[in-house]
Amino acid sequence: MLTRRWCGRMPKLPQGPASWAALATAGALACALLTGCSQSQVYGCTGVSLAVSDAHVDKLTDDLPLTATLTADDRPVAGQKVNFWLYGTGSGQPSGSGVFVGTKTTGADGVARLTVVGGPAGALTSGTTPTGFGAEKPQRKDYCGANAKAELRCGSGSSGMCPAVRLTIP
Repeated sequence: MLTRRWCGRMPKLPQGPASWAALATAGALACALLTGCSQSQVYGCTGVSLAVSDAHVDKLTDDLPLTATLTADDRPVAGQKVNFWLYGTGSGQPSGSGVFVGTKTTGADGVARLTVVGGPAGALTSGTTPTGFGAEKPQRKDYCGANAKAELRCGSGSSGMCPAVRLTIP
């Protein structure tokens, strides 16, 4: 049996542009979920991989260096913007929500580097326990979107769990 993949191509529709856009979006989603079409097949962009590694600080106030490596076909991708986020729990923060900490562009080596000055304590609200960070390469015409998350470790103890951020008044 011959199977043909449908990846975002729509026949002409008699209704207006709003109807077509809704159907195209639904079709692209169905394509990706049901037939395994990749972003590059649906959107015409080059597929990429974004990799991050666990980060570590001794104290919550130490500067926190974050890196993310962007590749396509195992080769570095330069000149792409990568957004960085810190994640934590507590302080009335919804699970999985993050705090945006900055955007950097990948270099010739495909690596985007960001230093969070003042560490997690400078970016998260008081009462939040830092748990990790994430990086996101937004979707564009040339390169597809990607994201990755990693854990944040604190101190020198074996557990590496970070304490909650505390508000300090001078």
